[in-house]
Amino acid sequence: MEMRKIEKFFVNNMIFNCLHNKFLVSKFLKHIQEKPKNILEIGCGGGYTTKSIRKRFPNSKIAAIDYDKEQIKIANKLHRNIENVKFMQGDATSLKFKNNTFDAVFEFNVLHHIKNYEKAIKEIKRVLKKNKKFYIMDVSKYFFIPILRNFFPAEAYFTKEELIKKLEKNKFEIKKHSGKRIFYVIAKKLLKKYN
Repeated sequence: MEMRKIEKFFVNNMIFNCLHNKFLVSKFLKHIQEKPKNILEIGCGGGYTTKSIRKRFPNSKIAAIDYDKEQIKIANKLHRNIENVKFMQGDATSLKFKNNTFDAVFEFNVLHHIKNYEKAIKEIKRVLKKNKKFYIMDVSKYFFIPILRNFFPAEAYFTKEELIKKLEKNKFEIKKHSGKRIFYVIAKKLLKKYN
């Protein structure tokens, strides 16, 4: 889903991004001990979260996708000098990558923009290498009080617990989770024959 103009204004606002990255994204990334070589970020927007991932994992290659072509243009314009990062238009429910490509997949406040987010979970599992992790930071349906739903409508409303059930149904093992309205989940792709 492409965002409304008011939502694009917020997600592309320098002050919002500074606060979002400092108080949420950077704190989340600090807890990750692994050193993934190949990273996929879904819903990269204007590339601000990608820049935070890059700072945390300076030796990694990052493929950063967003459904909205305008956001990819912004990311390429603002962050064209970041090494080993490729911004591209893409659909999380139909990823254009081979099976078992990535050592880590990240999403920051994106799954609620995807109507069929379970299909995105299946695609993420497909492109994620066995035994590697999907790092999720998103907002619960409890975040979307009525006034926020008017300005920032979601395609999917779910709680952390509902998302965890979808992840487990799709053969992810939940390694860690925290939060209620704004939450994070770390899920590992299970090492099984059928993966």
